[in-house]
Amino acid sequence: MSKLKFKNVITDNIVDAREIIMSVGRGIEKGQIDPQSAMHNLAEAMRKLNTAKDYVDREWNKNFSHTLY
Repeated sequence: MSKLKFKNVITDNIVDAREIIMSVGRGIEKGQIDPQSAMHNLAEAMRKLNTAKDYVDREWNKNFSHTLY
């Protein structure tokens, strides 16, 4: 069993970010998305990735940081 308490939240945020990025890429390829919408959507993907990173950092510091010393 994983030691990560927030594994589902982390996974969900990463998967959501991936889907947003892929959707923006498809929109750009097809010429169906304007630059402002693309930037807004990519900013949302970055927010989700930063949230996932924060959860990973929190779990790392709580569970594993003491093993470095």
